[in-house]
Parts: sequence; C-alpha cells; structure tokens
Amino acid sequence: MKTKDIPAIAAELMAKMAVDGFSQETVEVTRWITGLFQKYCDDNGYDEAEIPVAVEFLKERFCLDYYAQLLSVQTVIRKPLLNLFEFEESGNYLHFHPKSRNTTTPVEFKDVFMAYRDNVNQRSLAYTTKSRKIWEFSRHLEYLACHGIKKTKDIEMHHVFDYFSELNKKYSHQTLASTAAVIREIYDWMYDRGDISFSGKAVLPYIRRDIRDKVLSYYSKEEINQLLSCIDTETAYGKFTYAVICIIAHLGLRAGDVIRLRFNDIDWNKNQLHIIQHKTGIPLSLPLVDEVKFPLLDYIKNARPESVDADYIFISINAPHRKYKVTGTIHRVITQSMEIAGIQYEGRHHGPHALRHSLATGLMNDNVPISAIANILGHGTTQATEMYLTVDETHSKELTLEVPHEC
Repeated sequence: MKTKDIPAIAAELMAKMAVDGFSQETVEVTRWITGLFQKYCDDNGYDEAEIPVAVEFLKERFCLDYYAQLLSVQTVIRKPLLNLFEFEESGNYLHFHPKSRNTTTPVEFKDVFMAYRDNVNQRSLAYTTKSRKIWEFSRHLEYLACHGIKKTKDIEMHHVFDYFSELNKKYSHQTLASTAAVIREIYDWMYDRGDISFSGKAVLPYIRRDIRDKVLSYYSKEEINQLLSCIDTETAYGKFTYAVICIIAHLGLRAGDVIRLRFNDIDWNKNQLHIIQHKTGIPLSLPLVDEVKFPLLDYIKNARPESVDADYIFISINAPHRKYKVTGTIHRVITQSMEIAGIQYEGRHHGPHALRHSLATGLMNDNVPISAIANILGHGTTQATEMYLTVDETHSKELTLEVPHEC
C-alpha cells in the first residue's frame, strides 16, 4: 500500500472493528500503532508501506521480531499491522493470527505465487481456507528457495519428499495429512499450467485407509459424570462450558454443528432439535433431553451475551461477542475441564470427537442396535458407524462374517 493511504485504510479498518464489537481500547491501540507506522515510513522516505518495512519498524521501535512467536503483550503491538495489511488486501482481517502463520515469499517465485493466490481468491472458499492454502504455498516456496531452487522447472520429486521429511519432525500425522492435501492440490495446479513436470497426485498419492484401522478413544460414563460435576456453573464461562459438553456428551453432536446451532433449530415445545449437519449436509433430528435442555436454558438466560449474531446460540464470552467460526474453543474447554476434573487422558484423544465416540460406545454397551446409533450420530449409513466398534470387542462379532463349515 502507499504510505499516504495508511490513514484512510486505517480509518476504514477501525470502523469495521467498531462494528464487529471490538472495545474502544482495542480500536485506540490500532490507531496508535498505525499512526506510528505511517510516521516511521514518512520519516524514512518510504513511499510504499510493505511488510519488510513493518519488520524494520517493529524491530527499531519496539525491539520485536515480526515473524517470531511473541508474548501476549507483544502480540497486541504487532496485531494492528497484521490487520492493516490484510484489510488493505482483502477488505477483511483475521480475529486471531496463528503465530506460525507468518512467512515471506521468495522474490524468484513471486509470479507463480501471485497467480496461485489469485486462483484461490476467485474460488468460493471460506476466508480461513484461502488463508491456509496461500500460507502453505508461501512456506513451501520459502523452503525450496532456501535449498537452492530458483525456478519451478527445477523442482523435482525428491524436493517435495525432503520437505515432508522436515515437517515430519515437527508435526502430527493428522497435520501432515492436511498439509499434503494442500500441497498436492498446488502441484496439480502447477502441472496443469505447465510449470512443473509432475502432478501432485504423482508425488503425493492419496492412500485411503480403512476407518476401522484406528482404535478410538473412549471415556466411561463415570468419567463423563466426573467431568461434568467439576464444572463451576456459577460463572458465565462455566455455564457455557457445561452446556457445550452436555450437548456433545448426551447428543453426540459434532463441534462444528455445536458452534453453528441456532435458536430456530430447537423446538422447545416438542423438545426436539433439528439441524442440517455441516459436515455431511444430512438432516438430523434428536430429542432435547433434560440433561441438555436445562443446561442450555441456563446458559441462554444467565450467561449468553448480547450479540449482532442474534440467531446463534453460542456466542463468545469475551468481546467482540460474536458467533464462533472455528471449533478450537470447543476442544479447549473440554481439555481444560478434563484437567480440572483430574481425568487422565494421556494416550487418549480428549476433544469433542472423543466424547462423541464415548456416547456411541456407551450405547453399544447398552445393546442399542447399530442402526439406531447411526441415526443418533447422523451417519448416512451404518458403515460409518462401524468404526466405533473398534473399541468394543464384545460387539465386534457384528462386523464378522460367518465362516462356512465343510460338508
């Protein structure tokens, strides 16, 4: 952006922040930092206010590394600049900036990077999805440049293999699989353009696993009761936590459906919950049992803040009071509650999906038919439900075929 345009862009940014519900204090911090940044650019003769200039500004003015993992107080200083650049580019900004999501794009790959960014921005994707794809490509190009690759024509398969060997030292298999999906797509795109000699599917073939290969995590009814009993429901945060965990533990809703739950999804008179599942698009109807209904009413009447997202049930406790856009908060409150309750989860998953698995397993232990469990979990077929049987050896015979005897 042009340095002379910073005041106008910052003013639009702050106006949007005010509409989004940010506090006056946060808006004023944005005004302060962007004002200092503009003065720094003017004093040093920068007509273009770009990220490298912001890096110098933070280092000289606050002794901060723009790309480093920062303390909370330092993040407050850097965040207005991140918002400023994002708002100038896209007209929007992230409410939360992952500390590791900052990287630079090597100048030798600028053309292909800009072409891919334009391709992504033209697609009907969520803003966070677009951000993830663009960031993954930037990070990968930075790796290639650091290893002597200057042109896409010089990229060979072993460079991609080496890249994932490095990532394997830092990340879980689930994260690696997610990264591979993005990189596979990028290489398919470059191959179709004629930038490289091999496709993404060739270098990163997709291998489908049997969903029953994985042994799932399970928590007993006693552990679930222990978890719920240790939540302080006298506080607003406790009421929110209790309602969320009750919904997942007793109804088995996915976290993505919990954060998207609206008031018109619930028929209070008939004690029914009706949603279209976000993951599958399949309608789901469930009874609003008392173990869910009363915690939900307690949260709505005594803890839910006022919000512009009036249709949504669950609203962030802290300002800006908006609907939840990602499920990380749900995972966090469950993990924190398990720690407070003293539940040992080492070696077990401990998020919302683990509670969903536990509900299914508890139903199987009560001899509920697989077809009924599939209906409760919102599965289109019982095949998807079979994965839950991996934790229950006593019901595994339902998946086996009879061995024919010799005549």
